[in-house]
Amino acid sequence: MTFFRSKNISPQNLIDNFNEGLIVLDANYTILFASNVLLSLGGYDSSDITGKPIDVIFPENADGLRFILESNDPVPGDRLYTEIFSKDRKVIPVRMNLARDTGRDGNQQHFVFIKDGRPYQRVRKDILRKAVAIERLSKSRKIRDGKLSEAIYEVLQMASRVMNTERVNAWVFNRDHSEIECIGNFDGAENRLVEQENLTRIVMPEYFKLFETEMIIATSDATNDPMTKELLETYLIPNRIHSLMDIPVRIEGEIIGVLCFEHRDTIRVWNLQEQKFGLVVAQMISLALETHAKLRARNDLEIALNEQKVLLKEVHHRVKNNLAIISSLLNMQANKAKDDYHKNLFTESRNRLDSIASVHQLLYLSKSYAGINFKEYLGEILNNLDSSFSVAGREIVIKKEIEDVEIDVSTAIPLALIVNEIVTNSYKHAFRDAKKGTIGISLSEKDGTIFLTISDSGPGYDPGKVSESSIGLDIINGLVEQIDAKLVYRNQSGSFHEISFSRP
Repeated sequence: MTFFRSKNISPQNLIDNFNEGLIVLDANYTILFASNVLLSLGGYDSSDITGKPIDVIFPENADGLRFILESNDPVPGDRLYTEIFSKDRKVIPVRMNLARDTGRDGNQQHFVFIKDGRPYQRVRKDILRKAVAIERLSKSRKIRDGKLSEAIYEVLQMASRVMNTERVNAWVFNRDHSEIECIGNFDGAENRLVEQENLTRIVMPEYFKLFETEMIIATSDATNDPMTKELLETYLIPNRIHSLMDIPVRIEGEIIGVLCFEHRDTIRVWNLQEQKFGLVVAQMISLALETHAKLRARNDLEIALNEQKVLLKEVHHRVKNNLAIISSLLNMQANKAKDDYHKNLFTESRNRLDSIASVHQLLYLSKSYAGINFKEYLGEILNNLDSSFSVAGREIVIKKEIEDVEIDVSTAIPLALIVNEIVTNSYKHAFRDAKKGTIGISLSEKDGTIFLTISDSGPGYDPGKVSESSIGLDIINGLVEQIDAKLVYRNQSGSFHEISFSRP
């Protein structure tokens, strides 16, 4: 082993200037040399270990070290983490690098560079503690449920403990950034949130300009730092703050507030790991604010929706009542009519109003106002028509094959009027001279197309020969066109109408 020689620097002094301890081993793993740095680390004298096997320092890990030294040449720069024993048998974590060389005598020598691992161990523990805190916050139900006050307290309390910082507070800007409001100020000494007045741009304009940079503001001596001089009398001195670190809080990339770590009484240098942890905590504050805002918006939306439902229900109820009043007036007018022709005109008009009113009644009772179950409507309208056109001594049977089909309101009312017109025509014309008759009605849906068929067992009719004074067919054709449907009529042992249309 060859050392640099100088009049002023001895090999021992040169080695002792390293920040790592050095052990030199022979081919049998006997300690040939130990630097003063290594001796000091373990509390040894040179005579305690020189000439002795490596087991004296590595009593539990010596075999593992031998295995590594006997394997392929160690890669320069590779670091190993293990433990050594001090003279008084205390365990010291260390970080090692290994090297190999051949001495002047041709024999192989091993070089073990050892550095105190306790600072690294403290760093690893600190990183682990921060990682655990971040994981816990990421699973916080208070944040997820949008409970802002509770979430802010949880985040600030945990940040204070993990960072060992007396004060941690969160702030949000008002709309024009003229003021910043404290939404939570955790005091570690009191273990609670304490009141904190808002800060205004007009009082500290230069400090507010720093926020516009959207950078982390970190100072170890805030009382003498030009960046924070505006805070000295009103904020730093009253709160005994000596060092502070401000982390921007962002939502969708835009800065909306600041997370501030404040250290009291003594100087503190904020390292990179602490700044990174602060950024994650700021994200948790951002998440709590976003979740709370979304929850509040959803609640406002639900309130507005419920109000709308009540309003729509009231509208449908009033429309139905108003139509019922008009229907009653028409009924009274029909009863005063002096001939059957005018009486029937009033009755048919009343039935049309009743058909529309039935739809509004179903909407009033429905949980959804987007559409109605048309099966329920058909049952009601057929009962109304049967009551209107029942004649003593005549038996009309209605055969139903009706499926549950939901139809939107804009289609339901025209379709209701179509049913009213066709069934009314069957009652009036198909069984004029018959004592018995059958009306068939079916409703089904297939592949997005709705089919409504209405038939009767009467003699049928020729659409081309219908009297021009009859407005029934005009109404039907107009309503069919309105809902963009197709109407097919056949005379097959009676009239047969098929209306088909696709969903919008």
